[in-house]
Amino acid sequence: MLEFLKDWVVNIVTVAIFIVIFEMIIPSGKMKKIVNLITGFILMITLITPVLKVVGKEVVLKEFQMANSNYIDKKEITANSKTMEEDQIKQTINVYRSKLIDQLILMAKSIDGVGDAKADIMINEDYTSEKFGEIKRVYLYINTEEEEREPVISIEKIQIGETDPKADNQSKTKKEPLNKKDREALEEKIERLFGVQKGDIIISLED
Repeated sequence: MLEFLKDWVVNIVTVAIFIVIFEMIIPSGKMKKIVNLITGFILMITLITPVLKVVGKEVVLKEFQMANSNYIDKKEITANSKTMEEDQIKQTINVYRSKLIDQLILMAKSIDGVGDAKADIMINEDYTSEKFGEIKRVYLYINTEEEEREPVISIEKIQIGETDPKADNQSKTKKEPLNKKDREALEEKIERLFGVQKGDIIISLED
């Protein structure tokens, strides 16, 4: 335990010294504010990573890093929007939006029973608004894994000596809906990581 605490303190001090030196090199301005934000998150992760490993919460750390990454992206877009042209803002928003959609798809596919998924989102694109970059609504289109059923044999009355082409084995498959437990788990994850209320999370089963 003492060895763990020693390594933890050494890591924190090392990172803190590196951050101080790095911030001294960066000139003041908008870029320095973004750097301060990023280095603050780095220090925070350095502080909590050993603790999370001890209690077996690596999954929580991944979610924390994802949420922080999205937060930094949104803040960076907001900070730069005043100096960018409208076309540049649209391109930046599209990149940000695509990243969020990819994360949603990966999140949906991690749920048991989900074979494939598509996603779409609505975000606040008004760069003059305080809520610029905020996710307003999430749409998820889920394809559940197909469950094979026993073959169904079609039996009809036929004459002796004749063959009936309709008397073939018919194999049917059925798509099962996402169960309530998995659906709620997915909604809670999206709400926690993307800050979207459950009422604005629309999950549909694709045909």
